[in-house]
Amino acid sequence: MDAPHVTTPMTELVAYLFARREAILHNWRMTCEQDPALAKVSILSREEFNDLLPIILDILEQRLLNQQPEADLRVTAISHGLHRWQKSLALPETIRELNYLTQILMGELQSYLELFPQLDTKALLQVQQQIVQVMSETTYGSVEKYDELQRLEAANRVAALQQAVDQMDELSRQRGDILRTSSHDLRGSFGIINSAAYLLKAEGLSDKEREQYLDMLNRNLTSVQSMLDSLIELARLEAGEEIVRMESLDASALLNEIVASAQQIAAQQNLTLQATGPDALLVETDRVKLQRIVQNLMLNALTYTESGFISVSWSQQGDMRWVVSIQDSGPGLPNALSKLLAKQLKPILDANASTGMDQTEPPIPVPQNTQEVPPGPVLIKQAGQSGQREGVGLQIVKRLCDLLSAELEIESQPGRGTLFRIRFPT
Repeated sequence: MDAPHVTTPMTELVAYLFARREAILHNWRMTCEQDPALAKVSILSREEFNDLLPIILDILEQRLLNQQPEADLRVTAISHGLHRWQKSLALPETIRELNYLTQILMGELQSYLELFPQLDTKALLQVQQQIVQVMSETTYGSVEKYDELQRLEAANRVAALQQAVDQMDELSRQRGDILRTSSHDLRGSFGIINSAAYLLKAEGLSDKEREQYLDMLNRNLTSVQSMLDSLIELARLEAGEEIVRMESLDASALLNEIVASAQQIAAQQNLTLQATGPDALLVETDRVKLQRIVQNLMLNALTYTESGFISVSWSQQGDMRWVVSIQDSGPGLPNALSKLLAKQLKPILDANASTGMDQTEPPIPVPQNTQEVPPGPVLIKQAGQSGQREGVGLQIVKRLCDLLSAELEIESQPGRGTLFRIRFPT
């Protein structure tokens, strides 16, 4: 038997920082974009701007937990300096943006203390020291050979573009897999419904057993209706029956309203649900479809996150794009579904981004129809396990994103959580 997981104030803080990571990176970019001395930041894509800083944040978390870092901080920092040189940023600009990230991390620590003031002074001092130490080493590593670096010619993008075309073809082929899985789920739910109805006819049932079977029957009927509604909605999207109605709106106001509407659900589940973004963000989009996208992903996070944090963040990225991210500290997507969706929605590699700590140039990149009625306790267990049906819902979100010319990206780590990122045209 595995040893019980011990929760400490430091592990709680690290979990909070991980759940807030996308918001931290959003705030870092917005702070840099507001600095006139960092004008070049606005032309960088998300991948170009973040570069290897997520790995550096991993190192910070591992140090806080007294774990051996998986990556070498000095080598990572040198690679980040190389990338900034390739993007024509001057040395003072690189130092300036790293200083801003340090300030953002300190601000997140203060926010955590306001939520959970029980963190003792010794632990607080340790966290502050680690933030300063990691960011100082990052700055030193970035500047160590900054003046010695040479510009590198941009890698050929033809292969990356072909990869994107292949991914779209693969998406069409593999969509059938998700639909077949949905059919299997429907048959499973119908089987449970039939079995529960059969068992309800049995004589000598106790009131508790009858209540369990009725509850099972109702839950699976609701599940079947929800699945059928989702399949119908997906079919309408596939058939092109959805009409896009673009309008000018304040995305910040709408997103804050969506998050506020879910706070009661989060509180009932002892989850911390946070919204982070500019006070106002004027965009041109379809209000209803944007709301459906965010609500679906946020409710998915609320459904599968048993404890911890859910973070909804948004920001402007340059003049042409804006981003919404929903990140949770839940169990992550099932491995099979995560691999399938990651392959389908994998973003195009940036030929100028640093993709490794020691690289100077990145690479180019049938179920049975009959079903035996199981015993009552087994049936109850099966009914409790049904519900892992993210596939159709995520396909609906993806189709809605396509209608709005938005890009959907998914990152998931088993046991740590899932991040959905949608990039919209302004």
